[in-house]
Amino acid sequence: MAILNKQFRQMQKIAGLITENTEYVPYQFDDERGKELYKKYEKADENPAWENIDGNYEKVIKLDTLLKITGMSLAELEELNTYSDESWSLFIDEIKNTVTQFND
Repeated sequence: MAILNKQFRQMQKIAGLITENTEYVPYQFDDERGKELYKKYEKADENPAWENIDGNYEKVIKLDTLLKITGMSLAELEELNTYSDESWSLFIDEIKNTVTQFND
């Protein structure tokens, strides 16, 4: 998903649709709170702590590591997940201390 987002942003820049000051936020994070949460979460997107499970479609990270990287609380992470849809979602497993991100 991150690779596709970068490619999409590059294509938009080439087409002149966005400038360097425009911040890309996926469509499902369409309100101010969603944008705020996504921007926090995005800090961890390319962190090497993620373990790829299924190519670009599924990756997992330790919950406490993700919270530390993003500066988010568990409640904020759970709220972020309320914005999930068929193209992106999280599975938060507090017992195993993991977060799995699914991308379509």
